[in-house]
Amino acid sequence: MLSLGCPKTLVDSETILGKLDPGVFRITNSVADCDIALLNTCAFIQEAQQESVDRILELVELKKQNQIRSIIVMGCLVQRFPQELQKELKAVDAFVGSGEYDKVSQIVSQVADGGHVFSVGRPGYLATAAEGRVALTPEFYRYLKISEGCDHVCSFCTIPLFRGKHRSRPMPDILEEARLLVKAGAKELVVTGQDTTYYGRDLYGRYELPVLLKELDKIEGLHWIRLLYAYPSCITEDLIAAIRDGEKICRYLDMPLQHASDPMLQAMRRGITKRKTIDLIKRFRAEVPDLAIRTTFIVGFPGETDGDFEELMEFMESMRFERLGIFTYSREKDSAAALLPNQVEESVKQERFEKAMLLQQRISGDNNQGYLGKTLDVLIEKADEHNPGCRVGRSYMDAPEVDGSVYVRSSKKFKPGTFCRVSITETREYDLVGEPV
Repeated sequence: MLSLGCPKTLVDSETILGKLDPGVFRITNSVADCDIALLNTCAFIQEAQQESVDRILELVELKKQNQIRSIIVMGCLVQRFPQELQKELKAVDAFVGSGEYDKVSQIVSQVADGGHVFSVGRPGYLATAAEGRVALTPEFYRYLKISEGCDHVCSFCTIPLFRGKHRSRPMPDILEEARLLVKAGAKELVVTGQDTTYYGRDLYGRYELPVLLKELDKIEGLHWIRLLYAYPSCITEDLIAAIRDGEKICRYLDMPLQHASDPMLQAMRRGITKRKTIDLIKRFRAEVPDLAIRTTFIVGFPGETDGDFEELMEFMESMRFERLGIFTYSREKDSAAALLPNQVEESVKQERFEKAMLLQQRISGDNNQGYLGKTLDVLIEKADEHNPGCRVGRSYMDAPEVDGSVYVRSSKKFKPGTFCRVSITETREYDLVGEPV
């Protein structure tokens, strides 16, 4: 199984593997050892789409060389471009949409018998706790998907086209899965969904994420709960209080803001203004002083002027986010923004991207210097392959895969999944270095 894209796709991939009978199919650790290659794709932006296509073509080449026998392509790219893929990629044995994962076992069996399958229906499969998952992350941290799809109408985004409308999982089902993951060894649960703050609106008529977090906080054996994909216009005072008061809830908030200029926020259909965003951040920081905020911004959106971009840079300088990513605008077919006038030249997008990243690099380095001499809990993940006397881990400020690391210098060989107290002795632009207390 090759899984591309976001944590939500990764959870889908784990669910897919969990549907295969281990008495019939054996999951291998590499493509070179498999008969049937499964690829779960991403279609978020053009760069992700291209990566998915490139990986499909790599598998097609392996099939031509008789190194693999069959190829099954599934997920978001198939859901978004079903006919185009089927027409252009004849060597692929099965195409499976993002809502068809309950049919995976049958489809893999058909392909194993030499069949060809095209199965694309309604988008966005939402699994339950009763459906087993095969871990594609280390067992000490697992993703917990609480919802599927999105009801927002951001003009740059096409995710509702291939993930569908927002659907929440019942809270008892989520809690049951959380307990099962912790029982299987999870020390950290990373709560994910296209918009986690919207959780419960469809089932209960109100935002129920704060209640869910409080219930997760009661699970014995769990050490960290981390929240991803919070939509700023849906954040409530109850959510702020839940993060503030939770014993196991990381003082970490992943909240994509996308821009700071009101004309851009309006054109993006974000449902919030710069003033409201500033007030929200100030409330969060006042209530949770040690909060680490991660956000993302888009540069080069249609109509973005030099003044809009400078306003964004000034906002970044003022807010001094602990974690931040920059995307260049991707003109997505079927999105509202694709039809807007004043599309920005690619060279201008790239120039703005580089300027913004250089600014954040400096801000991140300055922020990290504030941790010199402080002590942090660190989750050890692995040995440093370049330094045998060092272990690599994460603090509460660092989500898996996307944020920085804490390098722990010690002669003691900490086992992956171990928590240790670390005194910070050195800081870098994105990482910290320390020694066990």
